[in-house]
Amino acid sequence: MKFFYYLNGKIVGKEKALIPVNDLGLLRAYGVFDYLRTYKRIPFYLKDHLNRFFQSAASLNLKSPLSKKEIEKVIFELIKKNKNLKDLSFRMVLTGGPSEDARTSKKPNFFIIVNPAHAYPEKVFKEGIKLLTLDYCREFPATKTINYLWAISQWKNILKKGAMEILYVWQGKIFEASTSNFFMVKNKILFTPKSEVLEGVTRKLVIKLAKENKIRVVEKDIFLNEALKADECFITATNKEIMPVVRINNQTIGNGRPGEQTKKLLTLFKELRDNF
Repeated sequence: MKFFYYLNGKIVGKEKALIPVNDLGLLRAYGVFDYLRTYKRIPFYLKDHLNRFFQSAASLNLKSPLSKKEIEKVIFELIKKNKNLKDLSFRMVLTGGPSEDARTSKKPNFFIIVNPAHAYPEKVFKEGIKLLTLDYCREFPATKTINYLWAISQWKNILKKGAMEILYVWQGKIFEASTSNFFMVKNKILFTPKSEVLEGVTRKLVIKLAKENKIRVVEKDIFLNEALKADECFITATNKEIMPVVRINNQTIGNGRPGEQTKKLLTLFKELRDNF
């Protein structure tokens, strides 16, 4: 199946989307990205993703060669070009660009990778998943950088132990999962970490849905010992939507099944998604 990507001003076939080996993204992990998807071939909350992408770029002194409106136009062109895909996912990446001294660069590289948007099996949402904790605190938590060194280096072990995601914990405090935000429910109150986390687009939508449906939301520091005693836990992400968590390490959460608040929010999110 042929895929079309965007690279530095052109839409090209996947095989032609190449960047130099001296790119600062490769040499120094100097770059940012954002990930979004479509439903019914319509980009889901595209403006929110673009806003976060530009915020991430600015925080690392990177400047996009395209404006938000220009990137939006490219996204729709890619949807048309990749007409063989029912739904699409987009990874927008901005790197420091080629560098002769591995420190400075005059021109960044900007590209958009397109892939099919895959859904997780329904079993995952009905039965829940397991998280494994790792002691780690991201260097730039509010910035969506391309540096996933710690997560990728541990990934084989995570899968081997039957977990779906990594939960970052530092000095007993939960921050987020490696590619997801974290929530817990206690006494029907929804809690999520407030600071030093990436403000996910799905996280924002879940908080909004909860408040609109009279579910109390509290953003605060959450400690691992609290989460292990929670009634429910779940993670959120663009590609995971709302995913119930029934185990953290070897500890069962609640009754070991997706909780009522989690299921309610998942239903509300699906309604929002299907009517978008």
